[in-house]
Amino acid sequence: MENSQRDYSGSRRGGIWSFIGYLSFGILGILLGAVLVYGLFVFYLAPENEPVLTETTEQDREVDQEESSTIHLPEYELSLADIVDEVMPAVVSVNKHVSISRFGEQRLEEVESGSGVIIDSNGYIVTNHHVIEGADKVTVLIPGKGRYDAEIVGEDILTDLALLKIDESGLIEMPLGDSLQARVGETVMAIGNPLGYFQQTVTAGIISALDRQVRFPGSGYAYTFIQTDALVNPGNSGGPLVNLRGEIIGINTAKISLMGVEGIGLAIPSNTVKRVVDDLVEHGRVIRPHIGVVLEDWIDYSGEEPEKGVLIVDIAPDTAADEAGFQQGDIIVAIDDKDVQYFAQLFDRLLDYYPDETVVITYYRDGERLEVTLTFGERPEDSLLYVPVPENENNNDLDENSELD
Repeated sequence: MENSQRDYSGSRRGGIWSFIGYLSFGILGILLGAVLVYGLFVFYLAPENEPVLTETTEQDREVDQEESSTIHLPEYELSLADIVDEVMPAVVSVNKHVSISRFGEQRLEEVESGSGVIIDSNGYIVTNHHVIEGADKVTVLIPGKGRYDAEIVGEDILTDLALLKIDESGLIEMPLGDSLQARVGETVMAIGNPLGYFQQTVTAGIISALDRQVRFPGSGYAYTFIQTDALVNPGNSGGPLVNLRGEIIGINTAKISLMGVEGIGLAIPSNTVKRVVDDLVEHGRVIRPHIGVVLEDWIDYSGEEPEKGVLIVDIAPDTAADEAGFQQGDIIVAIDDKDVQYFAQLFDRLLDYYPDETVVITYYRDGERLEVTLTFGERPEDSLLYVPVPENENNNDLDENSELD
């Protein structure tokens, strides 16, 4: 009996430890299986585009920024109210006075009011030429500071720009931005003095289009304009078109006024303003290079080269074009590898140069693409450029249906 009881108790103790061992191995197997299943899911079943979080170094951020540089995004953007607070003190009223005879006496009367913008704290102000054209006296009203007599530093009829100077310093100025960075759809604001007495009115919209070709009545020159749907009215001329960096991206100049047409305002690009202002400060006038040709737009819908360009209609003797060997019928398509697809774009390109500078002009003659080196002359002050326009052709001139604001 005693031997049988010892055998029974020994086998019982062995069974308990066996059970504990099996249970431990079972739990361990379950854990290993769970790890294996998780690993299979992460490495084989998870979507390929699942983001992986890694530490980003400063060098990585610089590389990413360089790789994405094909899309221009502003470094920062303020709210519209923030921008207005900053730039509004730089927007002024520009008033034209003319001498009028009343009852045998000559007196100066204010006959027109437009807008302007301070671009230098020492009193330099940009406005439109047509705002001050024919003025015997020009005054500038800075809200909160007072009225000042203004000196006309210079005017440029061809771009419809003028530069004024008042005897004041420490003024709040607005910087000129780079209009080449402007994008269609970008939010902008037009600030000015519509109707002459709604001072410092702000309207907002977007850039509707870039590089709009426009010629003003009486001018054979054409330049590209920024089109915006920000509302402008008579009196807004000379005021700034402002981007979300608080920079002048254009000078509001005109709008299209047709029955049923709304929201087509035109602004002179800031890069054109920069060139004109620099010349007016230094020379009192714009120093322009001269080719010596009569031009018109060339558009070929046949699919033959070139499809777009500027056609030489006539050539003046003893000019840069004559010396370079151009002929009637040649079609200019580029200056220094920068495309020239239409009339206004040519004059934009010319504002990048001065007389006596040398450029390479690409052109077509009888279907053959050619290049020639040309040294610019200087445009005579009294030279008039006649541009023939076929009847009933829409050449985007500002006419009776357009208003200089």
